[in-house]
Amino acid sequence: MNAPERLYPAYNADSLANIERAKRKGNEAHMKKQYSTAITEYTKGLSYITMNGAPMAEPVSDPGKLIAQLYSNRSACYLLERKYDKALADGKEAAKHLRWYKPWFRQGEAWLALNEYEKALEAFNEAMKLVGPAAANEPAENVRRGRVAQIQKRITKAKIKMEDRSLGLCLHQLSPGGGDICSSHSFSPVRNLVYSYARKMGNYIYLIENIASKECLLVDACWDIDGILAYAKHEKLKIVGAVVTHYHIDHVGGIPPPPFDIPGVRVDGLAKLLKKLPDASAYVNPADIPGIVKANPEISVDRFISTEDYGTMCLPMSLNGGTKSKPTSQQSGGRTTALQFIHTPGHTPGSQCILVNGNRLLSGDTLFIRSCGRVDFPDSDVMHMYHSLQLKLATLPDDVCIFPGHDYNGEMGLIGDEKREGLLKPLDRETFRKAMADTSADE
Repeated sequence: MNAPERLYPAYNADSLANIERAKRKGNEAHMKKQYSTAITEYTKGLSYITMNGAPMAEPVSDPGKLIAQLYSNRSACYLLERKYDKALADGKEAAKHLRWYKPWFRQGEAWLALNEYEKALEAFNEAMKLVGPAAANEPAENVRRGRVAQIQKRITKAKIKMEDRSLGLCLHQLSPGGGDICSSHSFSPVRNLVYSYARKMGNYIYLIENIASKECLLVDACWDIDGILAYAKHEKLKIVGAVVTHYHIDHVGGIPPPPFDIPGVRVDGLAKLLKKLPDASAYVNPADIPGIVKANPEISVDRFISTEDYGTMCLPMSLNGGTKSKPTSQQSGGRTTALQFIHTPGHTPGSQCILVNGNRLLSGDTLFIRSCGRVDFPDSDVMHMYHSLQLKLATLPDDVCIFPGHDYNGEMGLIGDEKREGLLKPLDRETFRKAMADTSADE
């Protein structure tokens, strides 16, 4: 049986200008986040390229490189449009025409989104092999280092997802800026204003899922409750409770504080969630309950369950005992999803982190990557933050993965890295106080 004939991309001289024009327009639309328009332009560019039985003789522009770039760029747009199967197909097609790291990176991103973590890891490892030198007009080593770091983060993410799944856990990380929520356009100018602000804030909302039971706890539900509930429904999850890392409006919603308390402006959050889920409770450190109620006066205090420092609970909820599933100092064993609450005051009096299965830390606004939450609010406390970071979080094992409350310097990190390069490295009180006075992370 004869092997299939190899085909080569080609274009005629008149088409090259059209291909490059479509590519340029696609790139411009991509930069403006007009992804469907960009897809149309890249598709138009691809339509000018034919597949022939022989390579082009002395082409003005490498047709293999052109077609790979168009497929790779369209793949990136499909990823942002959450059309993962199409993104994967384009990534594979691009890889046929050019030995280049980007098509494999696109494939890895698509496999990650499709929860195929082993395949994602294979694709990212292939991308790492193909990372080459930068263009002649770029500082080569800096660019290459950036590419390597980007791929390494995805490799780490794929490994974390694989490890979590082996332990029956799935940690969903949603972001208004990532297209998960706050992406719909509304006829309401107020809602559009709130969504626009949400995307600028870069919050992360988490769903802690116990895979076996499909039960999940929703952490810092804010900005777009209908969007969050739609996501949970799509993933076939049952929300059995809410967890609050701290009371600020960008984490629990409510009436904005002055000077943002414009009549008619209300941020979606905990109040709406609890109204839609009448059997759910919110797990909050008691020091932050007054702040939540002030911005959300319609929430009855009996909807809150006070957490204790180093208190624990687990999923499925049936294993906790008691009608209110109050966290205790007893941790359930077995293949459950175990949560431990760590009181970390400083940003607010009742700030808390959630340690999941002993190796995933949802750090709220206590700890970001290479920084921490602001301590210049009226009820913030610099020395409390010092104690929370230096005497609590710094005692966690190096391999604990950090999932912060905002994307201020990355979506995840490691405790060990923060001990070496961040605010968990040994600092005396005065050095820390001065650092907080000089630089405080914007919230």
